[in-house]
Amino acid sequence: MRNITLLVLATLIYTAAGAQITLSDYCNMVLEYNIPLQQAELKIERTEAEWQRAKKGRLPLLTMGRQATLDFARHVEGRRWGWSTNAEISQNIYSGGRVAATAERAKLGHEISRLEEIMLRREVILSAESAYWQLSHAEEYYKSMSEYVAIIESLHKVIAYRYEEGYSAKGDLLQIESRLSDAHYQLSSAEEAYEIALHSFNSLYNGELKQTITLSESILNSTPKPERVDADTLIWSHPEYRIAEVDAERAHADVKLARAPFLPQININVFGSLQPELPHTSKSKMELGGGAVVNFSTPIYHFGERRAAVNAAKSAQLSSDLEIENVADNLRLIEHDGWTNIERTLQRVMAAQQSMTIAEENLEISTYAYNEGQTTILDVLQAQISWLQTYRNMLAAHFDYQMAVAEYKYIVGDNFIESRDNLAD
Repeated sequence: MRNITLLVLATLIYTAAGAQITLSDYCNMVLEYNIPLQQAELKIERTEAEWQRAKKGRLPLLTMGRQATLDFARHVEGRRWGWSTNAEISQNIYSGGRVAATAERAKLGHEISRLEEIMLRREVILSAESAYWQLSHAEEYYKSMSEYVAIIESLHKVIAYRYEEGYSAKGDLLQIESRLSDAHYQLSSAEEAYEIALHSFNSLYNGELKQTITLSESILNSTPKPERVDADTLIWSHPEYRIAEVDAERAHADVKLARAPFLPQININVFGSLQPELPHTSKSKMELGGGAVVNFSTPIYHFGERRAAVNAAKSAQLSSDLEIENVADNLRLIEHDGWTNIERTLQRVMAAQQSMTIAEENLEISTYAYNEGQTTILDVLQAQISWLQTYRNMLAAHFDYQMAVAEYKYIVGDNFIESRDNLAD
């Protein structure tokens, strides 16, 4: 209920403020609403309850019962009916380690659910950042296409005027009109891409799908290059690696559970009863009885069932131990790949920005030269195409870099120190 209230208040605040959202605020809103994350939190509560329940197996069990009898054939003297009240305390003494292994397994399952929630939280943040940068990319591209159309329309007016005055050929006018028609077509596609990105953006926090959003941050903004995390340090603190370790511990508990039914079982029952003395008459006094029973049993031989059960559990345990190394290798690989992605995309950003400067200058010079009659319309059209393609490349480079940073944060954690402290807790 608290999460829903916070989400509604946040939505109202952003709506009143013109829906200007920072990346951090947007991620928090998505985290508050995300349904799988709420389910993961409920799973944590469930596994904790299962753990607490499993621990109760070590404690004695008290049961009470009451019986009433009616003898139709009068096999006993006195009244046909009778009653008795019984109480029994059962205490498990030894069950081959089953109770301890069950409690340990439940505890480890609870820890895994906590670690899975951390992993899911990272995935939700990554999806939120992806939606944020997708919308920013679509918005910037739509702006660039609008500017592209404006540039062509401005040139179209010049050529149309010159054609009417007899300074330009009709071929020039037809070519610029064809380019303008194509530009409007691309503008429509850019607008569609923006609306789709907006729908996806709003859906992640349960907002109105068509609500207009003003982003506080743009993919064109300079995002600092993150500090690299040592791969070995990352491995031992990463939730996925800890899940593999805990799962291996749970496999050890499974071996104990597989062995437990074939070990001695010892328990003690203490019981008491209260009933009328027999024969049951109106003058019968209450009779209090009781006693204790110690039960001992152990399997002797069942054609190798124990060996087969334990061997199967040990095979699963060895597989879990190997999975730890497999996860470590994968984490080491994705960390190196993630950092390489950051470095290379940053290089492309710098190159694209330089190319954009050149393309803008080339377009300006070509347009001026055409107006002065020093070049042809084909040179201007080529400069326009070059400008648009270079702008697309620059947007793609910035988007790739922002996503590379987001994916690296997903690998190492948005706040590495905080994530490490949470795992230690």
